[in-house]
Amino acid sequence: MAKKMFMQAMGRAVVILWVLMIAAVGHVSGQIEATPPAVPTPPTVLSPPTGVTLPSADEFAPAPGPSLEDLFPPCQGVLVVYTTTFTKKIYPYLNDTPWIQPYRFQALATLLNQGYSTIANWEMGITYQHGEILVNAGGAVLNDGSRLPADVSNGTVLTGAQPQKLMNAIETAGDLQLIQRIIPLVGTEFGIKRDPMPKSINITTKDYNCSVPTMKGNNTMYTCCLEKNRNITLTDDGETYLPEEAGNITILYDVTQSYENNYMAMVTISNNMPITRIDHWNLSWTWTENEFINSIMGAQTFEADIKTCVNGLPGRTYAAGPDVNKAACCSMNPIILDLPLDRTNDTNIGGIKNCCKNGTIYPAIIDPKKTKSAFLMNVYKVPPGSTDMTYVVPPVDFKFGDGANTTDGYYTCGKPRLIKPTVYPDPWNSLIHQTSAVKTWQITCNITQEVKRIPKCCVSFSAYYNESVVPCRNGACGHPVLPPSDVYGDTSPTCDANAPAMLLPYGALTLAPVNRTKKITAWAALNHKAIPSPLPCTDYCGININWHIVSDFTKGWSARLTLLDWSNITYPDWFAVIEMPKATPGLQEAYTMNATRLPLLNNSLGDPLLNNTFVVTGLEGYNNYLMAAQNLSSGKIQSVVSFTKETTPGILVPMGDGFPTRIFFNGEECVMPEYQPINGSGRVAPSLVFGFILACLSFFLLGPLGL
Repeated sequence: MAKKMFMQAMGRAVVILWVLMIAAVGHVSGQIEATPPAVPTPPTVLSPPTGVTLPSADEFAPAPGPSLEDLFPPCQGVLVVYTTTFTKKIYPYLNDTPWIQPYRFQALATLLNQGYSTIANWEMGITYQHGEILVNAGGAVLNDGSRLPADVSNGTVLTGAQPQKLMNAIETAGDLQLIQRIIPLVGTEFGIKRDPMPKSINITTKDYNCSVPTMKGNNTMYTCCLEKNRNITLTDDGETYLPEEAGNITILYDVTQSYENNYMAMVTISNNMPITRIDHWNLSWTWTENEFINSIMGAQTFEADIKTCVNGLPGRTYAAGPDVNKAACCSMNPIILDLPLDRTNDTNIGGIKNCCKNGTIYPAIIDPKKTKSAFLMNVYKVPPGSTDMTYVVPPVDFKFGDGANTTDGYYTCGKPRLIKPTVYPDPWNSLIHQTSAVKTWQITCNITQEVKRIPKCCVSFSAYYNESVVPCRNGACGHPVLPPSDVYGDTSPTCDANAPAMLLPYGALTLAPVNRTKKITAWAALNHKAIPSPLPCTDYCGININWHIVSDFTKGWSARLTLLDWSNITYPDWFAVIEMPKATPGLQEAYTMNATRLPLLNNSLGDPLLNNTFVVTGLEGYNNYLMAAQNLSSGKIQSVVSFTKETTPGILVPMGDGFPTRIFFNGEECVMPEYQPINGSGRVAPSLVFGFILACLSFFLLGPLGL
């Protein structure tokens, strides 16, 4: 290239010289008559003299910039650098409020492994501070599975879309392509005209300690993350498996068979929550390589979206077959739903182990054999990955929901993690032979603490020593525009949403809420209580649970548990978890239910449930179905629960120890009442009266202690 440029420059010089000579000759001929000059011949390009060496191309190229090791101190670990490269004011222009003016920013995040170990799956943490919205991450993804653009104003963790090694220089002979990652970032920030910088940067990989970030100039921040291990590690060319993660919901994406243009994938959903039941699960994801689901067994897709296949790359690739018009789903964002129970043994669409449960996945305390749901897919690939049977890319952006809550954000799923392939028992029932998946990815979904769902159930208290029922709270399940069923009437605008709920006579519990008004006002008048105007709103809960203390004796006591279903939903195989710190060790039995004490648990939101809970379930074929409300009458299940005092000495049943502190229905926490019943007439429980009499007799007969 340099030689060619030199030759062109010499040619241009000769042409210019030739033009000047012609001009000079013309000027002279205008003054002295002479014969017309001969037509000049075009000049030839001069060649450099023989033996002359032209400068090399490198001598014409600009000098290379300094490397990272020249700019920053040595780091025996991972050097993390963040550099802002560009900032530009964007619409809308907010001249009056410059502190919220949006700006486009561009930055480079760089990881350079200068240590001894290879990092199997790098992750870089960035703590932003200017309301940043990340729009593009140059092929990297957010570790929590959020899609871009994403609000990262509270910080984020970047990682590779697929598990990516950050190898060390020792085993790669310093190959920058293998030991360095450069991530171009584009986003929006607010209020910083030039060089918006994060508060801190680091890597989140275990066994690395990052120093406090240091600024270099106005637009560069760096930190050194030292590794504890100083042993040289060499990795092979095989795949690096990540450790399995724990979570509320785990999803295994197993490639069980792989071919050039398609593969079979078994997807297994596991409910790891100790008391939460999943109803009507739904699962969605995003394909990254234009794949489509050719067929599915054990579940169903919400929509086929055939036009995407016919009009897109799948249709052009598989014009000769398979018939894309019969594909199960061509959408880039398929939604998967479970099949009903009657399809369990269907040889066409069922027949998969753990399939066809109508979307219900139980916690292990109810049935350890029903904690999983699974389905099998035949996935077709398209070019360029359709000719390599080893090339399989899992979908990303998994979303898990239950019921109608597909995208309410209650569950947040992480990115797929390549783990050790799942091992399956031998399909031929051999004692030795086993099979394993070709590849396995794990996706972990956890309950999002910030997302609070509207409760579906509430609790009321009553006792033999008080004629009033402490009802469910006003608006315990919100104040919906459409109540859970017609038993609530309409949401009257005249009710007081902030007033405390009014006491009920016990017989009013089984009346439809819409018909309780006369009972409530009459009971208040009878007990000389003020009647507010307007009256408080009702609870609007589909499930009401009443706990009534029936009796209290010296050696034991009993309570009655009543479940009322005022909704339009029937609950098969229902269960309730009851927390009673003082009473649970004395649990004896429930007479028309199953009652079992539970071991030490943590509930689905992470709050500790100590060894003070028990679970109640219906009896199979008798009352394991809690029926929906009909004709203004609730579905009802009731049982007496007995307790002994031998294992709970000192328990004070009417003083609060006989009431639950929390109740969960089908794993969802119910709203507890505002207070507990008291003895309005001044009487106390018989056991307390007897104890008080004994204490008085001892005092008068024996005198004060120590005398």
